[in-house]
Amino acid sequence: MKSHARATLVVSLFFIVFFFFSTCIVCGQEKELTDREKLGMGYFMGGVGMLSESGNNSAVYSLGGGGHSLRNRLIIGGEGHSSFGSDNAGGYGFFDLGYALLVTESIVIYPLVGIGGGTMTRVAEPSVSKCALLNPAIGFDYLLYRKDKSGILLGLRLGYTFTLYSNTWNWSMPYIRILIGGFGAD
Repeated sequence: MKSHARATLVVSLFFIVFFFFSTCIVCGQEKELTDREKLGMGYFMGGVGMLSESGNNSAVYSLGGGGHSLRNRLIIGGEGHSSFGSDNAGGYGFFDLGYALLVTESIVIYPLVGIGGGTMTRVAEPSVSKCALLNPAIGFDYLLYRKDKSGILLGLRLGYTFTLYSNTWNWSMPYIRILIGGFGAD
């Protein structure tokens, strides 16, 4: 189980360093978008988290989708996920609010917090866990424009899901997700 945690950490650090340096290089060359410009984004998300409960670590993989709008740096959106692992399966969703710290023609960096809930089952336990969740994250989106004001979105999201309430066990876990989708600008 420790090898999963190390692999997640190494991949996370790689992407953080990659996005940090690419942001530093690109930001000096690009203008920021004006406050009146709007972006709408939709994306597929895939990732991995590390669920740790009672000393047992298990990888939780997620596939899902989401979307958000950005106007005057305010981000409003939502996301939904199907999760699965070696001993669990379920689904959950969030209503997201955030604020864009950096918005250029190609890069958007933002903190985001989601509130939502879901259900999960474990193979060893026949009961269903229902929970309320809080999901703070930091997002890094790279926008590849076509000739018009739309294009492809490639992103990375790092976060930690906190369990606010659960009728059975704790869902809290760190995660990393990759986003692939599209966007349109106004």
